[in-house]
Amino acid sequence: MKGNTMKIKPVKGRPMLHWVGKRPIDTISNYPAQLVDTYNVENPEKEPTYDRFKDGPNLLFQGDNKEILSTLLVQGFRGKIDLIYIDPPFDSGADYVRKVALRGEQKNLEAEGHSVIEQTQYTDIWANDNYLQFMFERLILIRELLSEKGGIYLHCDWHKSHHLRLLLDEVFGEGNFVNEIIWKYNWASTVKKKFSQKHDTIFWYAKSAENWIFNLDEMREPYTDEQL
Repeated sequence: MKGNTMKIKPVKGRPMLHWVGKRPIDTISNYPAQLVDTYNVENPEKEPTYDRFKDGPNLLFQGDNKEILSTLLVQGFRGKIDLIYIDPPFDSGADYVRKVALRGEQKNLEAEGHSVIEQTQYTDIWANDNYLQFMFERLILIRELLSEKGGIYLHCDWHKSHHLRLLLDEVFGEGNFVNEIIWKYNWASTVKKKFSQKHDTIFWYAKSAENWIFNLDEMREPYTDEQL
């Protein structure tokens, strides 16, 4: 590391997925990630700063996760994180909007494509292969942050699960795949021309196939009366 930049190890996994504009990350910089809050610290501050709490637990950041991941790496968290869970955009091809109730008469006015009683939460529309590059860069940074006993859980759905599995194989190595976890939906479906999409997928990859953490006893639950 030189100054506020750091070199990143090249990806060597197989198989490899190719797309237009694919480029690796060679170096990263210390971006100004915004520390929003801290939890369970001895001397909390109303407006915490990263320099004050960078060695403490339970830090909440706000912003682009690429910038935050880069900040953590440059600030000394490389190889120190045991678990990372990400729920990235699914490349669903849609804008996600929430409706906001307004007092008084509601008028159908338009502002930036939406009525004044709607707010865009985030856009999940990607041009060309931008989504793959977006995920590739972040997975590389996550690999650098994980400890030798650490693991990543990536939440996705049918839109890009097939591509993301290949990206994970490339970045972490096919031999470090641990589990494909299926999260089943319980709500009813109105689809009549095909089988409905009734689950999401969570891929679990370890930093090292020899040394991951799995606390089986912590996941056990007592049998219910119906099960006995």
